Amino acid sequence: MSTIVGCIGAGNIVKAMLAGVEKSGVYFPNQIGIFDVSQKVCDDFREKGYTVFSSIDDLVKNARIVVVAVTPQVIDSIMQQIKNALSADTVFLSLAAGVSIKWYQEQLGKDCKVIRCMPTLTAQVGLGAFAVSRAETVSDDDYKAVDCFLSSCGIVEEIPESLMCEVVPINGSAPAYFYHMTRVILKEAVHMGFDEDTALRLFAQTMKGSAEMLLNSGMSAEMLEDKLRLKGGTTLAALDKMDELGFDRCLTEGIRACVSRCKELGNL
Repeated sequence: MSTIVGCIGAGNIVKAMLAGVEKSGVYFPNQIGIFDVSQKVCDDFREKGYTVFSSIDDLVKNARIVVVAVTPQVIDSIMQQIKNALSADTVFLSLAAGVSIKWYQEQLGKDCKVIRCMPTLTAQVGLGAFAVSRAETVSDDDYKAVDCFLSSCGIVEEIPESLMCEVVPINGSAPAYFYHMTRVILKEAVHMGFDEDTALRLFAQTMKGSAEMLLNSGMSAEMLEDKLRLKGGTTLAALDKMDELGFDRCLTEGIRACVSRCKELGNL
């Protein structure tokens, strides 16, 4: 095999992951293969030293780990090409939302090795959060190889496959919620007279620190929030108004809509 990891599709999420992998220095670009229908995308990766393949068949034959990074709407159309080229050693890392391990086994044979993964765009800066679930056919050595690749640009959490749709709003889609909230806050900051770049730095750094505290302070989200809920204070005034307008319900319904859509996408 000429590459360790081969990517079928090199859209935004794969670009983000590979940017993070590059920063880690764990893999050289020529150890990673690329196939994409866009010639420009292929040319860009080739210029960076990646191994570019002209067909899915060639990529699958030359990679131990095959990252399937196409949409659920497209995935069925490439299965025959994959099936023609896979070997007993091929491990599939599927980024396709909602597509089950069982579906892969029905298409490629019950012995195929599949790890489902919900990635995050934050892998681009080495801070990815990958939720994964593996088929019983995936050996510990297979899993370690995939874990090594993913952990080079983030953290990896193994979860039951039954929760692979439910995890999407927790990690995969979650950055968009933060970015959307940022847009709202920056718009109001500018309205109040702030320079947008100054407001962005203040807000983003505060959120970065807040995340660090959640992970490393030993305190729960509730405990940390309570520290700021001072009677008669500004924070409480904001939170009370958000409660009044139904912030919690809005967020909960958004999460449920995200999960529901993931399950719809899996109905191939």
